[in-house]
Amino acid sequence: MRRNDPQEFVDLGLGFVGFFGVAFVIITAVCELTGQPALAWALVSLVLVVVFIALLQARRRIAAARLRAEEARAGQNS
Repeated sequence: MRRNDPQEFVDLGLGFVGFFGVAFVIITAVCELTGQPALAWALVSLVLVVVFIALLQARRRIAAARLRAEEARAGQNS
């Protein structure tokens, strides 16, 4: 991998957001089951899930762009 690889930064973001997303979903579930207020936890969980999905889409776009670039290079070389 290159040092300034965009996919590396997206993967790092996926790990970070994914970890905290799971943690906040668990906290939300525990709060709901124990009867404590959970609205703030649920909203944070929602934001983290939306950011995670956006990062997944960005990763797919990066992978597709790389594939197109490799195919274009292979077409030029043959």
